Amino acid sequence: MVYAIFLYRKKQDKFEKKGIYWLVAAMRTLAVSTLAFLLLSPIFRNLQNKEEKPTIAFLIDNSASQKHAFKNIDAATYKNGLNDLIAKLEVDYNVKPYHFGEYLNDTLDYKYNQKATDISSSLENLIQSYDSENLAAVVMASDGIYNLGSNPSLKPSDFAGSIYTIGVGDTNIQRDAAISRVFANKTVYLNDKFSIRSDISVFAGQGKGLQISIYSHTAGRVVASKSVTANSNRYASSIETVVNASRAGLHRYSVRISKLNGERNIANNVQDVFVEVLDNKEKILILANAPHPDIATLKQALSINKNYKITVATADKLTVRPADYNLIILHNLPSPRFNANTVINQAKKASVSICYIVGHQTALPLLNKQQSALQISARGASHSNALPKRNNNFSYFNLTVPKTLNFPPLSTPFGNFKAGPNTQTLYYQRIGSVSTDYPLWIMQTGARAKTAVIAGEGLWRWKMYDYKQHKNYKIVEELITKTAQFLSVKNDKRKFRLSTSKSLYNQTDAINFDAELYNEGYELINTPDVQLELKSSEGKVIDYTMNKEGNSYSINIGSLGAGNYNYKAYTQFNGKTYSEYGKLKVVAQNIEDLNTTADFGMLKQLAENNSGAFVGSNNIASLYDKIKADKNVKTILRSELTTFPLIDKKWLFFLIFILLALEWFLRKRFGAY
Repeated sequence: MVYAIFLYRKKQDKFEKKGIYWLVAAMRTLAVSTLAFLLLSPIFRNLQNKEEKPTIAFLIDNSASQKHAFKNIDAATYKNGLNDLIAKLEVDYNVKPYHFGEYLNDTLDYKYNQKATDISSSLENLIQSYDSENLAAVVMASDGIYNLGSNPSLKPSDFAGSIYTIGVGDTNIQRDAAISRVFANKTVYLNDKFSIRSDISVFAGQGKGLQISIYSHTAGRVVASKSVTANSNRYASSIETVVNASRAGLHRYSVRISKLNGERNIANNVQDVFVEVLDNKEKILILANAPHPDIATLKQALSINKNYKITVATADKLTVRPADYNLIILHNLPSPRFNANTVINQAKKASVSICYIVGHQTALPLLNKQQSALQISARGASHSNALPKRNNNFSYFNLTVPKTLNFPPLSTPFGNFKAGPNTQTLYYQRIGSVSTDYPLWIMQTGARAKTAVIAGEGLWRWKMYDYKQHKNYKIVEELITKTAQFLSVKNDKRKFRLSTSKSLYNQTDAINFDAELYNEGYELINTPDVQLELKSSEGKVIDYTMNKEGNSYSINIGSLGAGNYNYKAYTQFNGKTYSEYGKLKVVAQNIEDLNTTADFGMLKQLAENNSGAFVGSNNIASLYDKIKADKNVKTILRSELTTFPLIDKKWLFFLIFILLALEWFLRKRFGAY
């Protein structure tokens, strides 16, 4: 106001009317004051409170196993009961429908065609999607059978609402004989014998005799079989069958269990496994710091495999090239007398696997420098007596030897032991009565070669005790030969490599391909694109471009329909074309048929863990009263604070403009200027 009066006071007499003088002064005052106020950047806040109704999510199991449930209940009655409950709840609540099987979908579907069931992930994804909303309860209708993911009733959850479960299906134990899992080494050698382990389950078959057979698709006949008798109505066992590797190549074996009288579900009576038989003689070099009885034990154990050619030498009389071998066993090397640098470096350069056997003459600092599988920090020059303690989680290869070995201890350095990356321990050390996590027998996988470390000497004592107890050397021979077989499999020295995790897939399995490209220095690169071509037995071709990840390539092509497929990957680098080929098979086995007995116990536990309740499919309507009485299902008040700068209001610009324009007009009109 002072500014406007000062501006107009000398021109006050020029106005024809005094009122006009005060009016234009007021306009100038208001316009300038508004501009000055906006320069302070004023911010206004607005607090709004609104009620948010509780949300109830309906989760309907749409997997194929549900079809078995409707052999005992009426599907139409079940569906109408769910729809009636949803309609009643929609009056007071926000009801969101979903169905699930191998994935979660935000619609209701009663087709029961999902080929797998993942209850845990479906619940987790649903709850996470309502993280910022008032999800008060989940109602899930299912048979409780899952074949993907973990047990949802055992998985901790921070969900603050309630979970109600509806049991759909038959909990009576159905008569069933099943092959649960099959294990076999992926590679064996020609004319060797190898074992296939089959985990079987028999329900409601107490006293029944069953035949487990191994059918070779290459030979076109049963090549091994065993008989078992179920001694309970919930019988489970692991069956070992021995097969002779009489022909080289990739072989498909079907493990089959005979059918029980009255068994309705026979889809789980067979499982396939693939084994590659190698027709290659492996060359093994046993190199020692000095003569030692362990050397004879190693040579004798390895010599039983006619696919091995064994060379024994001491470090001072080595006349062969390490690069010519598939495996080098170093006993008490490197040592203070022989650092073995030349041998080890040549082996690494040629991608030859190495097994280190640590003894009294081993130079531990040099050993730690040459390999990363096991780092040993010695405390002085003393040694400990370490007994073997089996690691039940070891998975590099299968063993038939007893889990507990009543053998004398190996002599190991006294100190600390630390396992390196990409390792698995076969045996840990037990010092006296104290079990430790120090590795005694450890193996490491690498990009170009493998490494093993046996952290003690004295294998010859194991051989003597093996014979004393069993009149043979089979335990020691199996430990040494299986370790050597794992290490000595020829390394892939191709510049371009393509791999997939297995050759046999179910229709529900996602299929992944990985590829590697190496330059002249055998360094991983992924500069050029890699094309993948997949061809079905009907001649249909699908082309993909593999994704670049890190320094290599990978792609997930999802699941495929049942049938045989050929695949080819190719790329160009430095003017050369590289390609790789392979085959895979997709079988139509539906894992939803492997187990058809409903698990209401899991559903009850899940509801109890989450403040809910379990009801049967014939009592769906009772859930309405339970949900209405649930204290977790309530309306919440949300407060929303919004802020906005006053300068963003466009009407202020027009106000200032109109004030200044009107002031200018009045001054012109009434002669002030």
